[in-house]
Amino acid sequence: MVSIRPAVESDEASVYDLITSLMKVSLDRESFHDVFIQNLRDDTVLYYVAESDGYVVGFASLHILPQLHHAGLVGEILELIVQESLRGRGIGAQLVLQLEQEAKKRGCVSVEVTAKKSRVEAQRFYEHMGFTRTHGTFTKILNALKHT
Repeated sequence: MVSIRPAVESDEASVYDLITSLMKVSLDRESFHDVFIQNLRDDTVLYYVAESDGYVVGFASLHILPQLHHAGLVGEILELIVQESLRGRGIGAQLVLQLEQEAKKRGCVSVEVTAKKSRVEAQRFYEHMGFTRTHGTFTKILNALKHT
């Protein structure tokens, strides 16, 4: 059985493992720690984990910001990761539904998410969850990520 709960500081190592596994890179642990702790303490950032048998098997984050072009609050899912061996079992859907529920409670007018072009399965998942393709994302790297 999988349960969804707010992330806590002791989840950091598990979240790091999930994110670096998905991205297929190693990130600087100190920089990761700083961002993780900063966001845990930020009321506009919500971190949730999926837990099974005492192990973190999924992670999701929602960042809530007021946006002029929506004339209100918008929640943006910036990370959603489920352990690869457990995908397709509804864990990602549980995490998204939790984020949507929290966004609604906080008065968000919408929830947005971006998926890389290469992550076709993720795109299908979001469409299955009721998200609509509305626009593309452009990225310009200003500083390289710190890798270890």
